[in-house]
Amino acid sequence: MEVNISDLIWDQFIYPRGGKSEKTIDAYVEALAIGAQFPPIKIQRVFNYADGDETTEATIILDGIHRWFAFKESGIKKIPAVEWKDKPLDYEKNKVALLLESAECNISHGDRLSPGDKKRIAREIATSDPECKWTESALAEKLGVIQQTVNTWISDIRARQKASRNTVILRLSRLGWPQEKISETVEINQQRISQITNNTNFSEIGNLLSQGHDMDYIARHYCACLACGTFISL
Repeated sequence: MEVNISDLIWDQFIYPRGGKSEKTIDAYVEALAIGAQFPPIKIQRVFNYADGDETTEATIILDGIHRWFAFKESGIKKIPAVEWKDKPLDYEKNKVALLLESAECNISHGDRLSPGDKKRIAREIATSDPECKWTESALAEKLGVIQQTVNTWISDIRARQKASRNTVILRLSRLGWPQEKISETVEINQQRISQITNNTNFSEIGNLLSQGHDMDYIARHYCACLACGTFISL
């Protein structure tokens, strides 16, 4: 199918590169001038797409930004396109999936994603995914790298998220919340909640204090903020 150039949106959140390449666009413009044919771009219709203070429907480009710019600069009004999914997607609920699809399209053709681009994408997704719904193996598959590489890229982020999550669990446990309710709140199975709370020896805090350690040290020991460290010692 063909779509109107003016109906498409370049969404920079789901664009997997640090920026577009003017060199590539110029080369495509020259190729179009002598009659070159290009494969269709990949697009996706979405709803719940931010437009100022409101949300709207939109059609975003998943693959083919350089082709789209080249067609625009050449004065061409329509461009061949294929849809990723045949039904519109909720943009806010599918932002990460859209980004990863765009990234996967750009590891095998066109201007290949650089290792730096892949690392940035992995870290951005990990940062926005505290529940760890996107596993290291899933990210590795989409980005075309081995799982160990992704582990290296995002291990510090996952460690902070794990520490923050465990602190919340310990705080709720100290407040007397039942493990079933904690499990529902933090979306972790009850068996794991039990392991976290049972493996934390709160009586050790007294020993640390008697050894002359302050609450700042104790908070770091439990991978918590100072306020949380003080709280769980009560």
